[in-house]
Amino acid sequence: MQKELIITENAPASLYPSRSGSTFLEDYLWKNKNNRTWWIIGFVIFLIEFALFKLRYSFANYMPDSYSYLEAAFNNVDVNMWPVAYSKFLRLISAFTHSDTILVGLQYFFLQGSTLLFLFSLLYFLKHSRWIKIVLLSFTLLNPLPLYIANYISADALFIGLSLLWLTTLIWLIFRARLWMLLAHAFLLLACFTVRYNAIYYPIISLLVFLLIRFSWKWKITGFVLSIGLLLFSFFYTSQKMQEITGKWQFSSFGGWQLANNALYMYEHIPAAERGPIPPRFVKLETMVREHMDTLKKVKLTFNDSLGSFFYLWNSKGPLIQYLIREYKKDSAAPYFKRWASEGPLYADYGSWLTRKFPSQFAEYWILPNAIKYIVPPEEFLGIYNMGGDSVGKLAQDWFKYKSLKVQDHKKSNPRVVATGWYSIFSAVINIVFILGLISMLLLNVVRWKDYGLPQLMGLILLFWLINGAFSIFASPVVLRYQYFPLLLFFPMSAIFMEHIIKMAFARPIPPPTQLFDHEKPPSVNQQNLPSTS
Repeated sequence: MQKELIITENAPASLYPSRSGSTFLEDYLWKNKNNRTWWIIGFVIFLIEFALFKLRYSFANYMPDSYSYLEAAFNNVDVNMWPVAYSKFLRLISAFTHSDTILVGLQYFFLQGSTLLFLFSLLYFLKHSRWIKIVLLSFTLLNPLPLYIANYISADALFIGLSLLWLTTLIWLIFRARLWMLLAHAFLLLACFTVRYNAIYYPIISLLVFLLIRFSWKWKITGFVLSIGLLLFSFFYTSQKMQEITGKWQFSSFGGWQLANNALYMYEHIPAAERGPIPPRFVKLETMVREHMDTLKKVKLTFNDSLGSFFYLWNSKGPLIQYLIREYKKDSAAPYFKRWASEGPLYADYGSWLTRKFPSQFAEYWILPNAIKYIVPPEEFLGIYNMGGDSVGKLAQDWFKYKSLKVQDHKKSNPRVVATGWYSIFSAVINIVFILGLISMLLLNVVRWKDYGLPQLMGLILLFWLINGAFSIFASPVVLRYQYFPLLLFFPMSAIFMEHIIKMAFARPIPPPTQLFDHEKPPSVNQQNLPSTS
């Protein structure tokens, strides 16, 4: 195996890689025999894994979200419960094939290809040992979780892949900023946002990177304004379409339902005597909520009641759905999405009001339980095939041209998924190791803030950890499939951190902070030959 060339600050000028975009793609990924071997072996392993997986799970996997995406694709709508980009993607694929195997394959290879590109970008810029590279690449190639994520008719695989590409552009902007990367970043940010609204906090992270990178302020502002401009166009377009359907200006009805859902988990624990008066506009809804809460005291709760984190969102026995049904009892001909979306603004205000009224209880009964789930994210649908059923809905059968509704024989197959069971604990371990590694790197002065590159990257990753954690805990249900993208970021960074810390602990000579890069220290502004600010 060819020994990799490690270039340091003191290397002769002829050993420095050129600054063209081809250096990484051609020299590092392809001309480097070691890396080329990894790519070829990886592709072969992905093919074998996918073939074996499809022998076990011949059909795609489904969850409630799947049918919402399919319905939006079938009707070719511009707004839905979820962002519609994935539904548009389904329509695009259906123009060529209705095979769910091909669709799942495209999702899987896109996700894995994005993961490899992200990982090789990290390895390209950060100094690492041969064993760290082997461990990280082996984990990527042999990891079964992407197969289960990609097998869902869901936006998860597409969103994770796009998020990895977005993050990769930020890393490249830090170390090797180029003008075309600003354009790539803007469209990748837009793509993430239109696939899943979890990307709502991505612009904050992008802003930090734009403030830190070595670009002229003219191009920093241009790049960020372009990114925000595309997002604002999507925001106003979606809001306008929602107003046309519901008569109310709003961006995402789901946000209102989510706020009310979160608040009601807290409200279950508020004694009737402490609930107090209610604003007039919430009286009818509050009456139904209190009836439900009083009923909870008389029955033994099960998982199908209010123990999950999404009962009030979807369960027909919950007060939110019951209120919706009662409000539109005389207008049952209205499309369900119109009825559902019309309640979003009311539920947003109601949930916000409850949260402000009982802040300490909200912290105790929603934030704390969600924080525990964030540390050890539950498997949710990843832990069971097709929600435990042996059949799919008629819409899935029609879209993918299945011969029948039945996709699994329970007498021959166990719907439980064993391979995903250990990821919740693994995610908890990685989060702990990442934070400890980051703190140790700072305390041991492995990083000096006067140097450029690694401090900026660490700032990016720390900000992502903080904002993703806050968003997940305060505003979103926490499940494993939502936390897989952060896991793909924190795992390699934790490994690289711990390697340098262990070397220092055993008093092995390690390179100074300026040589933590596998390639030369990024040049100063004057050396980059970037466009002037004039």
